[in-house]
Amino acid sequence: MKHIYKNFIGLCVCALFVAVFMGCEKDANFKMYQYSMPVVESISPGVGYVKTPLLITGTNFGNQSEPVKVFFGGVEADTVLMCKNNRIVVEVPENAVSGEVSLQIWTNVIENIGTFTVLPTPVVRSVFSENSLGSNIAAAGEKVYIQGSGFGTDPEAVKVSFNGTPAEFTLQDDENIVAIAPQDYASGSVLVTVNGLEIVGDAMLNPSSKGDVTIFYFKNYKRPFIQKDYVEGQQGDRNMATPVDWIVNDAAQCYVNKNADPAKGKVGGMFPKTNALGMQVGWGGSGSATSITNGKMYQTTTLPKGEYQLEVSYVECNAANKAAIVLIAGNQELPDFDKVATSNPLTFCYFTRNDASADNPGVETLNFTLNEQTEVTFGFVATFGNNTYFKISDIKLVLK
Repeated sequence: MKHIYKNFIGLCVCALFVAVFMGCEKDANFKMYQYSMPVVESISPGVGYVKTPLLITGTNFGNQSEPVKVFFGGVEADTVLMCKNNRIVVEVPENAVSGEVSLQIWTNVIENIGTFTVLPTPVVRSVFSENSLGSNIAAAGEKVYIQGSGFGTDPEAVKVSFNGTPAEFTLQDDENIVAIAPQDYASGSVLVTVNGLEIVGDAMLNPSSKGDVTIFYFKNYKRPFIQKDYVEGQQGDRNMATPVDWIVNDAAQCYVNKNADPAKGKVGGMFPKTNALGMQVGWGGSGSATSITNGKMYQTTTLPKGEYQLEVSYVECNAANKAAIVLIAGNQELPDFDKVATSNPLTFCYFTRNDASADNPGVETLNFTLNEQTEVTFGFVATFGNNTYFKISDIKLVLK
């Protein structure tokens, strides 16, 4: 009897559960959330470059940027800068296509909220003058030629400045601008602005301005130094590489002799592992060279009239009084080491410190004056024995 009673109770519970479930199904009223349809009032600007911020105004945008998608000619913007209920700001994507702009927020899509025309991004490829000192130098009033693309044909949409100083110019066509170097401009980059977009061009030197002018007259003069590709026969992968824009004579160079290795262990030019310029002899094993005699490394440039200070910084050296820093007039090879002092140089000095290191670098400072524009040759001369070296990290020329 008890079993019958228990089974009856169980059946009643099951029946009640089924009745409740069926009632729920019958009376259920499940609703999918409906997002309000956004309303777009305007987009601006209608013309611009990639990376241009585009403003969309309207209502029902919400306050989350995650559900917002904007397409430019079918290309989705990958950066939504802001989304508030009445405005959206997106960045025109790299591969944007001129045409209709569409908007999607959550599941709501508006296929055409306006049009946007993608302008070719302006590019400055070269900036140069006709100054006799060099194409990167322009005195006030001289013409400076700017070549590139995307400048357009409306001079009112273009501005040119020399390191921030506005300059007069002629927009010749979409690819060429002729600017006039302004009075008292500070040496630095030439800037071209097209429709509000600023493009940075090459640096231009005002020869009458003071300060650090190294970049205008010396090449490959500081870390990171640039090396030439290795050539066949060069003892390259141990210590030495040939630096770009420097002449390194055979007395300093390290080449493998096919019959023997008398030069092995002798290096001059660039040390790739420490990224420094200099010379070294030693640590080459049996048959290695044990000295450098009149090793030379130099380059030639032209300097305008003025007073100068030349600074050479070095991070390793035990060649005090065995290597010299030399500046001479003319485009010519540097004098031999034992003739440096008597060769009538414009200026020279010997390395003075044997304890220079990366933590305690050495600096040699030379001062000289040029009474007129002068072609000069600058570099290093060394004569020293085994296990000797100097390594240069930076060269700086200051017009005082």
